[in-house]
Amino acid sequence: MEMTSREKEVLSLLLQGLTNKQIGRHLRISWFTARDHVSSLLKKNNVRNRLELMALLR
Repeated sequence: MEMTSREKEVLSLLLQGLTNKQIGRHLRISWFTARDHVSSLLKKNNVRNRLELMALLR
């Protein structure tokens, strides 16, 4: 699976258990943008939610 550098950053924070708002604050982007990156990661990994994504990648 190919990921952008930003998606890799978001994924790292997501795996630490951060929310979209926390990811946004950490990366200095809006939480809407963080949400869009998370949605892209879900689609690329063919999962329905962040818990499934975390389980798949751990």
